[in-house]
Amino acid sequence: MLGLKHHQPLDTTPPTNSGHVLTATHSTAGLRWLFEHREHWGLTMDQLGTLLGGIRRRTLTDWQQRVNRGVEVEVSRDIMDRISLLLGIHKALTLLTPAGHEQLAYEWFQTPIELMGLQGTSIRDYLLEQGSMDALYYVRRNLDAMRG
Repeated sequence: MLGLKHHQPLDTTPPTNSGHVLTATHSTAGLRWLFEHREHWGLTMDQLGTLLGGIRRRTLTDWQQRVNRGVEVEVSRDIMDRISLLLGIHKALTLLTPAGHEQLAYEWFQTPIELMGLQGTSIRDYLLEQGSMDALYYVRRNLDAMRG
């Protein structure tokens, strides 16, 4: 600590929670999107639960029924962050596909690749094996870098 006293911080104002407040409307829209795309990604409900941080199938099924009935569902910030990363991964894959061939984004999610250090594992399988937020960020950052 002695050495730290003599250094001036680069930023002297600590961050505050100034971001947008996420509401049940946001989480319901995110869940609706996930449920609509789950099968295209080749994911079971249990696997989707893994990507969302260990959510049980029963909970997901309840959320899906509520979303389908038009009832809002509120989820934690962690789950919203995971939904956002999955949406970003899908968006990046879609932007990497040739125009008019967006179906390739779903295929690329499930196809073993040699990119990003995955060494013949698909993005889908990598994310399921890792099950972590770090893995979601890793894939998202790499796909964003690939598309420029």
